[in-house]
Amino acid sequence: DNYKKSTLMLWLAIFMAFASLYFLTTWIPKLASATGLSVELAIYAGTVFNLGAFCGIVSQGYFSGKFGLQKTIFSYLILTALLMLVFGFFKGSILVLILFGLIGFGIQGGFVGMYSLAARLYPTEIRATGVGWAVGAGRIGAIFGPLLGGILIGAGFSMTTNFIIFAIPTLIGGIAVMIND
Repeated sequence: DNYKKSTLMLWLAIFMAFASLYFLTTWIPKLASATGLSVELAIYAGTVFNLGAFCGIVSQGYFSGKFGLQKTIFSYLILTALLMLVFGFFKGSILVLILFGLIGFGIQGGFVGMYSLAARLYPTEIRATGVGWAVGAGRIGAIFGPLLGGILIGAGFSMTTNFIIFAIPTLIGGIAVMIND
C-alpha cells in the first residue's frame, strides 16, 4: 500500500516512454524517407537518432545530479514531446536530421533515468521485484508503440500526424514522473 501510487505512476511513465521510444526506433527509417529526404540522407536518420540518444544518456546523469532526477526526466520528455509536435514544420528539410538527433537525445535521456527512478523508489528488500515489474510494464509499451505506429502508418496517417500522436504518451510519461512522489 505504501508504494501503490508511486508504482502506478512509475508504470505509467515507463510504459509511455517505452511506447514512444520503440515507435521511434522501429519506424525512423520509414518515417525519414517519408520526410522527403533523399535515400542517402534517410539512411543516416537512425545513426543521428542514436548519436543524440548517446549524448542524452550521458548528459542525463550530469543534469540529474545538478537538478534532480525527476526534474531532469520530466524536462527531457517534455522537450521531446515539443520537438515531436513541431516535427512537421521541418519536413523536406535537411534540418529534420538534427531534429531526429534532438528527439533521440530527449527520449533516451529521459527513458534511461527511469531505471534509476525505479531503483530509488523501492527499499532494498523489494527493489529487484519493483524494478522488474516496472520494466515489465515498460516492455508492454515496447510492444504497443510500434504496433500502433504500424497500424497508423498502414492506415495512411502522415509522418507528422504519427509524431503528434506519439508526443502524447511522451508528455504523459513526463507528467507521471513529475507527480510521482
